[in-house]
Amino acid sequence: MTEDQDISIEKKEEKDHKKEKMILGVSMPVFIMGLVSFFTDVSSEMITAILPLFIISVGGTVMIIGLISGVTTALSNILKGVSGWMSDKINKRKPFVVAGYSVSNLSKPFIGVSPSWEYVLGLKAIDRVGKGLRTSARDTLISYYAVEKGKAFGMHRAMDTFGAVVGSILAFLFLLLGLTYRNIIFFSIVPGLCAIVLILMIKDVDPTKFDDSMLRYTGPKMDKIDKNFIKLIIILGVIEFASLDIAFLIIRDVDYINPELIFLIPLFFLLTNVVYMLLSPVTGSLSDKIGRKPIIIAGLSALLFSCIILAFPINPSPFSLILIIIIFMIFGFYMASVDPISRAYIADLAGKNKRGRAYGYYYLSVGLISLVEALIFGLIYYLFGFSWAFIYISISLSICIIIFIATDFSRIIQREK
Repeated sequence: MTEDQDISIEKKEEKDHKKEKMILGVSMPVFIMGLVSFFTDVSSEMITAILPLFIISVGGTVMIIGLISGVTTALSNILKGVSGWMSDKINKRKPFVVAGYSVSNLSKPFIGVSPSWEYVLGLKAIDRVGKGLRTSARDTLISYYAVEKGKAFGMHRAMDTFGAVVGSILAFLFLLLGLTYRNIIFFSIVPGLCAIVLILMIKDVDPTKFDDSMLRYTGPKMDKIDKNFIKLIIILGVIEFASLDIAFLIIRDVDYINPELIFLIPLFFLLTNVVYMLLSPVTGSLSDKIGRKPIIIAGLSALLFSCIILAFPINPSPFSLILIIIIFMIFGFYMASVDPISRAYIADLAGKNKRGRAYGYYYLSVGLISLVEALIFGLIYYLFGFSWAFIYISISLSICIIIFIATDFSRIIQREK
């Protein structure tokens, strides 16, 4: 039997293996990683739904929220770049995934005992280190185990976001029951421990069983990533410059509701996550059929519409309450249209033997850009008010949408063999 026949048989066996272990339309490893993300997001979103308010309560400002968001997001994404490259270099993914989920889920509950915003920054940074360690390697594992990449990433994000839904509900119920921000944040350690246990069940990938190009891992040198591909990653990363951190939306919605209804904020956050959860599989599958680009453009356009509305002053009223609910729902559509689809795009654009580095370069670009974006937005918000901040982000979004539409991705895409 020839070497080519051996490889062909291995590919067939791997394909059959995937088909034998399917649940909800995705392979079992993808489903388990979805459960891990579910429990991690239950933990994370219990905190995220109230964290901006907690930061204010310990002496922070809108500018400090921008600082924390920018620094921690940048740290996370820069580490995604490093970990993505390293996972390809040593040809192992699970160590990064296990370490990342463990660091995050064991550190972030202690944010609840922080006496000042500086401690919040430090602990949030440790949490983001964990996210930076795991994400590129995890996305690479998902892309390997996926039968249909758009559907796999969409389903994973849906399960991830279902965790955010549950976390938001828990935050709302705990606030309603009179628990403090500190109590709620520390309680997040329970679902976090569940995530750590589940991730240990995932097996690492032996890339040589997927296709013959993966055999290059055993050679002395990895394939180079094309310069055009780097340009594309930068363009996708620039989208982050025109994004809006959910923390600023949470702070802005305080202007839309009466002070006695502050406990409703986790429910607004819940709406975003429900829309995200329900639409992620839909946008993922749709992007497999009609292409990634139209879906991403639709999401960016929805965010632009929301930012224009948020730039106008408003007084609390029944109308403002309905309006902010709609804006949170639109934000959910934006997330479902851009977040998972961008990740699937990266899988399309790189060969299997360099996806780890591809995700790494992508997240590195996002990290460097997001730091500047959050700091600028927070500074404008703090110095000049919300109107100028949202006018600024609307202009940035418009420019990015035009650049994205004008880019001919067909000249850059590197089809998998």
